[in-house]
Amino acid sequence: MAKAINGAEVVREYEGAYANQIIYRQQCDSCVYVLPRTIHAWISPNGTSPYGTYHRKSFTCPFCEYRQVVKLQG
Repeated sequence: MAKAINGAEVVREYEGAYANQIIYRQQCDSCVYVLPRTIHAWISPNGTSPYGTYHRKSFTCPFCEYRQVVKLQG
């Protein structure tokens, strides 16, 4: 089960044998704006290369210009 630690809202999750696919939307923690575009991330449930157990990405909110870090755990 994937969970968003910060900066994201999980939309869907597909569990696979080697990697889990997580579909999420970016969410600003400062103004709570959720960007409408969905993003796909692949996270290995066992922590093996090349994906690992965490997904990290960053974005800048278009409204408040806050630099937000997206952190997902698979």
